[in-house]
Amino acid sequence: MIRTGFVIYLLLVGAALAVIGWRFQDGLPLNTNIVAMLPQTEEAEWVARAEAAERTLGSDQLIALVGHADFEIARTAALDLNRALINASVLRNTDEGAPVATLTDLNKALFPHRAGLLTEGDRKLLAAGQGQVLMDRAMVQILSPLSLTDAEMIRRDPLLLLPNYLTSSLKNSSKLVNRANVLAVEEEGKWYVLVRGKLVGSAFDKGVQARTLDVFDRMSEKLDKDYGDVEILKTGAVFYGEHAYRRAEQEAGFIGIISLIGIIVLNFLIFRSFHPLALTLIAVASGIAGGLAVTLIFFGTLQLLAFVFGAGLIGISVDYAFHYFCERFNRQTTVPSARARAIRSGLTLGLVSSVLGFVTLALTPFPGLQQIAIFSASGLTLSYLTVLYLFPYLDRAKPFTHGEKYLAFSMRLHHFWWKSENRKWRLPIIGLLIAAGGLGATQIVVDDDVRRLQSLPPELQAEEQAIRLLAGIENQTHRFFVRGASTEEVLQAEEALSLDLEALRASGMIGNYRMISQFIPSRARQLENKALVEAELLPALPEHMAALGLSGDVPYGPTLGVLTLDQLTGETLPGTFSQLRVYTTPGIVVHAVSLSGVKDTAPLAALADKSPNVSLISQADSLSKTFGAYRVRALIMLAIAYGVVWVFLSLRYGIFGALKVMMPSAGAVILAPCLIALIGEPFTFFNAMSLLLIFAIGLDYALFNREAAGERQRRAMLANGLSTISTLLAFGMLALSETFAIHAFGITILVGITLAYLLAPLASDLDHPMTEPV
Repeated sequence: MIRTGFVIYLLLVGAALAVIGWRFQDGLPLNTNIVAMLPQTEEAEWVARAEAAERTLGSDQLIALVGHADFEIARTAALDLNRALINASVLRNTDEGAPVATLTDLNKALFPHRAGLLTEGDRKLLAAGQGQVLMDRAMVQILSPLSLTDAEMIRRDPLLLLPNYLTSSLKNSSKLVNRANVLAVEEEGKWYVLVRGKLVGSAFDKGVQARTLDVFDRMSEKLDKDYGDVEILKTGAVFYGEHAYRRAEQEAGFIGIISLIGIIVLNFLIFRSFHPLALTLIAVASGIAGGLAVTLIFFGTLQLLAFVFGAGLIGISVDYAFHYFCERFNRQTTVPSARARAIRSGLTLGLVSSVLGFVTLALTPFPGLQQIAIFSASGLTLSYLTVLYLFPYLDRAKPFTHGEKYLAFSMRLHHFWWKSENRKWRLPIIGLLIAAGGLGATQIVVDDDVRRLQSLPPELQAEEQAIRLLAGIENQTHRFFVRGASTEEVLQAEEALSLDLEALRASGMIGNYRMISQFIPSRARQLENKALVEAELLPALPEHMAALGLSGDVPYGPTLGVLTLDQLTGETLPGTFSQLRVYTTPGIVVHAVSLSGVKDTAPLAALADKSPNVSLISQADSLSKTFGAYRVRALIMLAIAYGVVWVFLSLRYGIFGALKVMMPSAGAVILAPCLIALIGEPFTFFNAMSLLLIFAIGLDYALFNREAAGERQRRAMLANGLSTISTLLAFGMLALSETFAIHAFGITILVGITLAYLLAPLASDLDHPMTEPV
């Protein structure tokens, strides 16, 4: 049996290593974007896709302002910085391919369609029969000594329809002005020049982050040396991502070293040998290799959080190893295979129970839970084979001759629950736990706010705020998504929406809004505009032209075509509007409408409710809602997993016996969120995810207590104690982290695993002990 299991183990490990080697040829296929592990939002599919496109668009931007008292120096320094970022493969080179659009390019593209391009104010005047107001305005603008129009423009557009349209359409709240072919702003005697571009790679790519920081560090020193007193302000997801990486590495290094030292000391203190530690590491490594290989086969890539949670659950393999090595305290046998047989039923029941629970989680439609379930189930299986079938081949050590005091001490907890003389203490402690849990339940605060995922560094926040104030960039926290079967349909929907948004802006409920139809009206709107021009302006145009000294044909002919969005290239369409084109597929076109200065979302939500093709989106609120749904459904699936495991354990222990075995794990899962609530900890998605680990490990503690009897009970209790300490060292210390998600995971593990260990002896049945099959 052991030989067969050993061969199976070798074949599976070889296959796992082959898969990993094959998949790692192009680098580690690890996805560090936490949002990618979530399911689609609860919105319609088109909204979820639009949100994904928006997130990608926002994260690949880098913005910097280079400041100096002398404009020319600021401009030169900004160009040097931009060139360095391009040369270091941080920013894309916008000089490659089509040239950047100028106002001349825009005039050339729009000029043939000027009769159909009217501002909203001009439309209202013409509809009211006040065309003379537009003619008088054009006359004043042309005759003004400050006029920028030339004779050719006046001859071809004597009503100045296009210049007025462009002035109205392109105005924004930004303080940046175009000077010497750069965007700049002057503030308190210092000029700031904008450097902006798209990243070559992902903002979450460590290589991109390293190159970006290197360029800014190097150029900051160089520019200051070359020009003196150059100020650089920067912002972008790449800087926040780099800070999160750096802090996570520092915390992981500090906590990891302390944990490793603790586990090594624990092994030497109890086992007084390197041998158990080495074999334990083999079991853990085998489990991680198996979980990683199977996950890559099913999903192609691995989510970072799925790897972290999965590796934590594979930490159960440490428990398997402890139970094996605690059998060396049995001086009655020197045969390694006997040690494996002594724990086989407990290990098998624990493995099958955990795998059944994880398979239940894998049936959910959530990518994150699916990966955690597959990684954990496959990894635990390989760890199980390692302990039962590899350890006996590598373990040739004699039984331990020490350890009596450890075995005796480990039984004190078991005696507390089962010795009659401790009854006077048990009831008060049980009552205290129930009371604390009940009080904590009333204090639980659910918090799914995605903004808490990042503890944003004050220095980066200060730079971002300074850039916003200097450049006049508004913080756009909300957007509408507008859908249609064609671009024309979407533009018409935007124009209908603008009527309500104008009313909200007039009432002060919003500060401003931007939509593509403000720049490119729908075909229907352009035809209406042309009809108004022909009816209200063309009859009086000859007189207007005569007053200007112009003769010849009327320049606004009725045969001019209609401007469409597809006629403008990505470079010709101003960036303010091009970013509002979310995505286009056959039969579905989605545009965004940006909103700024939102005071109240209720009237905006009411507008969205009017049409199934309009959706109000706040990325932070939408992700928070998704985290909340994920948290609730994870808890539901956890409850279902308990039900599945109960049915399985009932086959061995009976219905009530199975409930008794599951009670310690379930008690820890229920009490942990209540107890941490007493110290002000909110209950989040990450707390819910940590309950998965408490479920699996707590069930193992209970099963080993139930399966052990007589002298084996002492060894099982010692192994459970060692497993608890190693788990708390490895994961409980994560509670010290300043990163919100990691802290939430760690504090729940700290409390939950402690409870699972303390309650585990309740699973024992002294009247009906189980016997290990030979």
